[in-house]
Amino acid sequence: MPSYPVAVDTTAPPPPRHRTDRRRIGVPPSATLELFYDLIFVAAIVVLSDSFSNSPTLEDFGWLAIVFALLWLVWMQTSLLFNLSDSDDTLMRFMVLGQMMLIVLAAVSAADGVLEHSEYVGPIYSVILVLLAAMHWHTSRVEAAMGVYTRRRIVACLIGALVFAPTALYPDPGYLIFWAMGFLIVLAPSLHPDPLGGRRVDNEHLVERFGAFTIIMLGESFVKTALTASEGEMAGLDLISLTGTFLIVFAVWWLYFADVPDGGPPTGPRGHTAWMMAHLPLHLAIVGIAVGAARASNSPEGELEPDVVPYLTVPLVVVMCALVVLELLAGRSGRRAVAVLYMATALVVGTMGLVATTNDPLGIEGMSLALAAVMAATVVLAPRVREFADPEGIG
Repeated sequence: MPSYPVAVDTTAPPPPRHRTDRRRIGVPPSATLELFYDLIFVAAIVVLSDSFSNSPTLEDFGWLAIVFALLWLVWMQTSLLFNLSDSDDTLMRFMVLGQMMLIVLAAVSAADGVLEHSEYVGPIYSVILVLLAAMHWHTSRVEAAMGVYTRRRIVACLIGALVFAPTALYPDPGYLIFWAMGFLIVLAPSLHPDPLGGRRVDNEHLVERFGAFTIIMLGESFVKTALTASEGEMAGLDLISLTGTFLIVFAVWWLYFADVPDGGPPTGPRGHTAWMMAHLPLHLAIVGIAVGAARASNSPEGELEPDVVPYLTVPLVVVMCALVVLELLAGRSGRRAVAVLYMATALVVGTMGLVATTNDPLGIEGMSLALAAVMAATVVLAPRVREFADPEGIG
């Protein structure tokens, strides 16, 4: 051993925290609980999107988006807690299961639309936030190093719960203003200059969690479209709409998993927060793809009604814009060129939508396949654009 002091780089980031094997005899692995947790969330989204199919108005779609954002925020906060903490005892698992049950209850309560059950969703969501605060408190008791991180979120969740609890007393629809305030309060700790409270996030686990949730959402979109098509007698429009939706979903899957997991979240105090929040519009737009396909399947044979067009095109525009953000946040070579390609795709899809609202050049069948063709072309062009922008792979 050397007899002189070894220099230590105090400016270097701490070494990554290795996740321990939390498998215990007679207890299911933690990964299975996380997958179960994701599936419950997707089941809640299926309930919401199915209710929209029965009342396909712009107001109801806005209601779906609001409830989705509230539930997604809880999913993000809980997933990040799973990532940063090794706390996985029986009490924590029961609290997670309780949160899952309440999430389904909130989705069922919201399923009848903005006018019927909105007064129940707020109080239920308030209980979900209290339970999330309890999960953070329990984590701080087990892991003292999580104290700074958990204290911020406990306070935010409890204040948010106080905002959501008296929803029935708020004016309708003025309660949405209070809900927006509550959403920002719960999100606020993630906007802190050090949102992780000095902890190191496990990038591999974070990418895996968001990737798994994304692929489950994509599968839900296709299943939703198939269920809508199966409600009546199979016709040419249903078959073409189903085919177009599958090709679009497949293209989104390809674009996401070809780039986003490899790039991962950026380094920096707020990099992970920006990367995670970029998934909110992405996941909501994926639900919108299923909604648009369902609207198209319910249209008269071959007719493209103007009010259906935004449901087909706007979700794709949002998906591509979200991929632009994720691409720019990543450290991959050629990311700016690929981001320009994605933005060009969004502009093409948006232009197609504007043209289709004034006349019907292709009909529903042609519109669905044309959108699928645009997405397929983007899949083919993306790696070529990246290679052209940085042929040496050093950018």
